[in-house]
Amino acid sequence: MFNYFLLSAQDKEAKEQIDLIISIDGAIVKTISQSKIMVANSKGDVKSIPVFYHPGNLSLFKMDSEYILSLSDSTNLALEFGNYEYTKKGNQHFKTYNIKIGKNWLKQPYIVLLIYNTDKKQYKEKLDPIPGRNYTFELDYPGGQMLRVRKK
Repeated sequence: MFNYFLLSAQDKEAKEQIDLIISIDGAIVKTISQSKIMVANSKGDVKSIPVFYHPGNLSLFKMDSEYILSLSDSTNLALEFGNYEYTKKGNQHFKTYNIKIGKNWLKQPYIVLLIYNTDKKQYKEKLDPIPGRNYTFELDYPGGQMLRVRKK
């Protein structure tokens, strides 16, 4: 019985690494807070899975990664995190981002996530926000990219 708990604890410590770079308004994000993957099934059940980030790397426990990969394709997944932003006057603002993701993110060699705050003048005139949000995002990954249509 003790061996089972020991193996279970070791399994919990094993981490899955995803090469991920997050950029907000053209700057690489160095730290994020309250980071998690939100899992919502068709019954309305929601589960929060903790993730850990530093520039170039998003990691989660291996058993959580296996759980996500075992889910049906109809399950909604979102990367949710917060980021502190500083104004020119030195004021601090906390913004929360909720980015819809797919299971295939766990299998990509790398992903570059580009977030644009559409409440800022430089992006407000060029990009439409995600409905109900004040930001939008684009992706770059091997074999493709997801770009938003630019306003003229």
